[in-house]
This record gives sequence, C-alpha cells and structure tokens, in this order.
Amino acid sequence: MRGSKERRVWIELAACLDIAEISGCPLAGLLARFAAQLEAEEDAEAARQTALAGPKATVRLLSWLPVFGLLLGMALGVDPVGILLGNVMGTATFVSGLVLTTAGRLWSARLVAAAGAD
Repeated sequence: MRGSKERRVWIELAACLDIAEISGCPLAGLLARFAAQLEAEEDAEAARQTALAGPKATVRLLSWLPVFGLLLGMALGVDPVGILLGNVMGTATFVSGLVLTTAGRLWSARLVAAAGAD
C-alpha cells in the first residue's frame, strides 16, 4: 500500500513538472498547490485513523470479554470450564459462543477495514 501511494505521488509530481513545462505556468505555484493537496490528504488520513481507534479498541475489548468471564468464574470458585465441557448443552453453548465471537470479530474487522479504505 505504501509503495503504491509513493508511486502515485511521484507520478503526480512528474505531471506537475510536465504541465509547467508544456503550459509555461509558474512551477512554484503549481508545486505549492500540490504540497497543499498532499498535506490535506495526510490530515484526512490522520483524522480517519483517529476516528477508527475507538472502534478498533472496542472490538479488541469485546473479543476478550468471554475469556475474562471464564477467569472471573474460576476466581469465584465456580467451574465454568467443567460446566461448558461437562454436558451436551454446555458444549453446544461453548461452541456456539466461539462461532458467534469469531463471526463478530471478523464482521467488525471488515467494517473497520471498509471504513478505513480510501
């Protein structure tokens, strides 16, 4: 991704030089506008990453909550692993919880990736 962005910048810079040469317009003004455009793109990317920091952290936290719940149950003296793996209903609950947690994590990751895409 970074290589393609750098390549695009170099191609656009070359286009600025070609335009200045062909049309005879002042290169300084053209490069100033080009630099302003690049700064605006960087600011927009920084704002996008800042806006996505919260959802990314939320996805990470919600993914770990079931593990913390199991640890809390064990700390309180309950045997949550034994209950989950000790009978058919517990195993079904455990497997469905794993499937739903994985599906939610993948879905959230796709949403964040789509929001972060150009």
